[in-house]
Amino acid sequence: MISNTVDVVAVYRALGDNVRLGMVQKIAAAQAPIASCDVVASCASLLRLSQPSISHHFAKLVASGVVRESKSGAQKLYEVDHDVLRHAGVHLDTLHDQ
Repeated sequence: MISNTVDVVAVYRALGDNVRLGMVQKIAAAQAPIASCDVVASCASLLRLSQPSISHHFAKLVASGVVRESKSGAQKLYEVDHDVLRHAGVHLDTLHDQ
């Protein structure tokens, strides 16, 4: 459920980084909660980022509300909060990393 106080600026700041935008697009493409290890593995190989750097980006996405985090056992799962994006006027299909 979406809060009445979505921080639109935080959403745009989170998506203003090409790494985070790419992560959100990958998570959204899964159309179901995706394990952090799947995103970390692809980001690490494609973008040559360290695991701590990717964790930093995950934290920014979760803090902004763009991505929801849940746990399944020891694994963290992530999914895009489309309601937050919609409230901020963001349509993922029109966003492209540059």
